[in-house]
Amino acid sequence: MRKVLLVILLLISSKAFTQSTNAILKTSDQLVSQKKYKTAFDVLNKADPKNRNPDIVIAKEDIVLAYFVTSIMHKMFSLMDLKSNEDIMDYRGKAGSSQLYVLPVDSVLNELIKTDHDNYKLYKALGNYYYEVFLHYNAHWTETPETLFKRIEDNYAKVIELQKADYMVYYELGYINEVQEKYGPAANYFLKSIELNSHCANAYYNLAYAELYQNNRSEALKNAIKSIDLYEDKTYKADAARMTGEIYSELNDTKNELYYYELSNSIDPKNYYTLKSLLDVYVKTQSPKEKNALNTFYSLGPENPTIYNDLSKIYFNKPKELSEFYESKLPGYIDHKKVYGSLNFYLAQLYLSTDKVKAKECLLKAKITLATVLPQDNPVFSAIETLLKQASN
Repeated sequence: MRKVLLVILLLISSKAFTQSTNAILKTSDQLVSQKKYKTAFDVLNKADPKNRNPDIVIAKEDIVLAYFVTSIMHKMFSLMDLKSNEDIMDYRGKAGSSQLYVLPVDSVLNELIKTDHDNYKLYKALGNYYYEVFLHYNAHWTETPETLFKRIEDNYAKVIELQKADYMVYYELGYINEVQEKYGPAANYFLKSIELNSHCANAYYNLAYAELYQNNRSEALKNAIKSIDLYEDKTYKADAARMTGEIYSELNDTKNELYYYELSNSIDPKNYYTLKSLLDVYVKTQSPKEKNALNTFYSLGPENPTIYNDLSKIYFNKPKELSEFYESKLPGYIDHKKVYGSLNFYLAQLYLSTDKVKAKECLLKAKITLATVLPQDNPVFSAIETLLKQASN
């Protein structure tokens, strides 16, 4: 009779414990939905200060990984409560007032696994922790990326063994294989992720990338287009459209290449990489849209040498058109010394093979102008001297 009573009491106690944990987790979830991240963590910490309850520990991990203001090697995290109209990215990595908490997630989870070694949630949480560490720290953590990859794979392998893997487990396995340039295994993991969730835009996008590196352009194209349809974030959607344009470029399908570059630009206007590709196509096809695209592209960074270097590549066979463009820009930047000097410097390079007198004139202007805004040891001055010698021969 006593044994029966003891079993009943244990069952009642276990049920009460479960109800108590569920209530705590529900309260924490409600606070998170209100952006009260610090308060939510405090509720969990008060309920389980020694980190012995797996479900509460995992809830703590979810909060610190998703909503930290500052992370110190993903061992210590600072948290704060936000207002409803605020976003954590407005504060992340910036000076301000936030509460610091110590939570060595991997140590805590590994300790719990010792006594609860068939709890798939712990392995999944640990795999996700190492994945997040890789995303945020890569080679700058306490362990190498290769070690992190091994830890991710080992923990997710256990989740798969316990038949509890969801689409994110397979997606993250795909991603770390792709990072390691293991495109075949990566593609297989992404396919499994899509099988479990056919609406995972990231899986389609990264599958397209993996297929592209295996020269499976038709499959890459299909999956890239699917990711465009699924993405809601405009930056990701535009990036997927640009990738699609790049694939069509490799297939020498200029019509569709142009369509998807223009689509990308319409979704996320003035993206440097999209505009560069779009301008390149306009130049090659002699499009009437070229001049407007050239002006827009140049205006993204007239002080940036990369702009000029990219334009030199795009207009490699049309130097006269580029020199005329730079000449047209000179009057508008005469008071902007760095841009004015840069225009003269790159004009000189264009003139060097056709008009050395003009090239020398531009180089001297560049030298005088840039000397007012750049330090004397800037490499551009040695480049100017080299070009001056060429212009004098």
